[in-house]
Amino acid sequence: MSIKITASGGDFEPLPEGNYTAICYKIVDQGTREEQFKDNPKKKRHTLNVSWEIPSEKMADGRPMSISKTYTVSLNENATLYKDLVTWRGTSFTKEELEGFEIDKMIGAPATLEVEHVNEKARIKAIFKPDEFKKTATQNDPIIFDLNLYCDEFNGNTSKETKEMCDVFDSLPEWQQTLIEESFELLAAKDGDDAEETSSSGEGLADLANDKKEDETIPF
Repeated sequence: MSIKITASGGDFEPLPEGNYTAICYKIVDQGTREEQFKDNPKKKRHTLNVSWEIPSEKMADGRPMSISKTYTVSLNENATLYKDLVTWRGTSFTKEELEGFEIDKMIGAPATLEVEHVNEKARIKAIFKPDEFKKTATQNDPIIFDLNLYCDEFNGNTSKETKEMCDVFDSLPEWQQTLIEESFELLAAKDGDDAEETSSSGEGLADLANDKKEDETIPF
């Protein structure tokens, strides 16, 4: 499985401001839709939502608190996703690394998150490389939602993998399911159209994940 962040707070309880050691446990391709910022013209935006759990902070039911961030899918050097990945891994990407970047490797990767409150909501202000940078088991089940694979369930390419992705979709919160259901990619798949031209970035999750690197000194 391979897949090519408005920030939101943790589940049910606000995460206090501060710096935290966190672990990436969920990556969701939310697809492309038209969005409008203030009075600017509407533009297509392909978004990716990434979630981290905070092992040191617990909710009332004992689960670790979590926080997520939504990114435009782009590895352009000016994109927020690219900038956060660079500060997270602690080094810039080479051209070769970008061509072989596997976003799935973010699952289980630790990070130091700086959390701030804006309008009484917790959001990620910055992401940094932790002191110990190696894969870590998560308390939450790791989740990867690949929209391209999910669309195959509706465009005539159904398989065991697409059925499994349907189960992943069913596990997502309702607000996220709605975003995905309204995405140009899924609407096109259900209509039997080619959705390749719907992404404003020109990159899907599959384009950000390739099998080119082994034995890395950092998780991604």
